[in-house]
Amino acid sequence: MFLLNFFKGIGIGVANVIPGVSGGTMAVLFGIYDKLIDAIANFLKADKAKKIEYIKFLLPLLIGCGVGILAFAKIIGYLYENYPIYTKGAFIILVLPSIPVIIKGENFSNVKNILAFAFGLMFVIGFFMITYKFSGNSFAKQDVFTTLYGLKLTLCGALAGGAMIIPGISGSLLLLALGEHENIINYIGAVNIIPLLYFGVGVGIGILLFTKIINYFLVNYRGKTLFVILGIVVGSLIELIIKI
Repeated sequence: MFLLNFFKGIGIGVANVIPGVSGGTMAVLFGIYDKLIDAIANFLKADKAKKIEYIKFLLPLLIGCGVGILAFAKIIGYLYENYPIYTKGAFIILVLPSIPVIIKGENFSNVKNILAFAFGLMFVIGFFMITYKFSGNSFAKQDVFTTLYGLKLTLCGALAGGAMIIPGISGSLLLLALGEHENIINYIGAVNIIPLLYFGVGVGIGILLFTKIINYFLVNYRGKTLFVILGIVVGSLIELIIKI
């Protein structure tokens, strides 16, 4: 069981490195999504016996995920360095098929769903405008690390962490649209601890926080939640196309 979950973790880790490919979707395909959400959302309030059960399940997944990310980051880093336009173009192609999957079976003509979509779209556009302002004049490769940039990495990590657990949503896509995917890939490849620490804290916060929030809204307001997610994905994709 440990080895099986370890290899599943590798698959999830690789998926989280590639924009347009969802780690949450991989968890669904591996048949562990519900158990994964349950383990993360309820770990802190579980009794000792249940915590041990959760740890036995999560530990090989986390180790495998780390191995998958570290191994594949170097490949993505090489592609960014040598074929940046083609690499980003390929990522866009990977994203497009996921759009109809997100709202499969939902009613797009419903006014509340349209408003939810608009909210998600405006949210991500507003976020891009704010981060663009604080980053100076571009989302280019970051050469000088500052505390402000560290806080941006933490926020981006939180959003990416939350996105990682949603089937059909790519955390790497959000990082790519926010201009931080290449930076994170380079930090991983160079084992640059300080920026990765800021980013890792954000990912941890995002996973813990968004797991509970997303689980609640998917259970109680599934349709509207999916359309908010769709708005975020479409907004991210538009930003990515503009930046190529």
